Amino acid sequence: MPKGIYAAASGMVAERRTLEVIAQNLAHAQTSGYRRSQAVRGRFAEYLAAYRGRTGGIAEDGGAGSFQADLYRDFSDGQRVQTDGQWDLALHGEGFYRVRDEQGQLLLTRVSNFVTDNANRLVTAQGLAVEGQGGPVTIPPEADRVSVDERGRIYAYVPGDQGIAYTFIDQLRVASVDDPNAMRPVNGQYFDPGPMDVTDAADYHIQHGFVEQANVDPIGEMVRMIAAQRRYDAAQRSLTTQLQGANYSDLLGKI
Repeated sequence: MPKGIYAAASGMVAERRTLEVIAQNLAHAQTSGYRRSQAVRGRFAEYLAAYRGRTGGIAEDGGAGSFQADLYRDFSDGQRVQTDGQWDLALHGEGFYRVRDEQGQLLLTRVSNFVTDNANRLVTAQGLAVEGQGGPVTIPPEADRVSVDERGRIYAYVPGDQGIAYTFIDQLRVASVDDPNAMRPVNGQYFDPGPMDVTDAADYHIQHGFVEQANVDPIGEMVRMIAAQRRYDAAQRSLTTQLQGANYSDLLGKI
């Protein structure tokens, strides 16, 4: 079968997957802490050359077309929206909040809209416990209101005999890893650091009463979607033309 057919068909597959990634980004454009994805494409010829241990030109190595080699996550800051919510805590700069699921698995996230559960623990909307310097953050049930400073120190204001007193509760633990893209995504909001060292971040500050939205630019994603659709259509036309010329009429009905 001619290489051009493989090249056009693989291009269609790659563009379809690109469209799926873009659609996922658009679907989560308003999801707090979501990190946008981008499909990374590879070329079969280069892959085959590397597999065969060649370091020179690739003209003699065969292979045609492209494929989705990987997914790249963009960990830049998302837009912050003021909500004045008591537990809306937008994170600026490097780092992630440390949270744990019911099995105690450590995950990192940029989710910034928290709530308290029945045990007065600070948790994400999915129920994952948010960690402070002393473990899961627990808010006194008698607290009238709270304040969180830019370094994540939490103060609870508790009514007392002498008026209103405030008490330091804990400091949110903000974590950092050497290579965020080496983390395994549980989904677009939560990431498993795996065997990487998880250290305390330094270059960050927290904005109380704000939510960090997804770092997705809907207009930019729509432009990329239109471009990917056009490339898909061009590959489809190329494939159809080549199948007709090569008399593969039995395959035309499957395109």
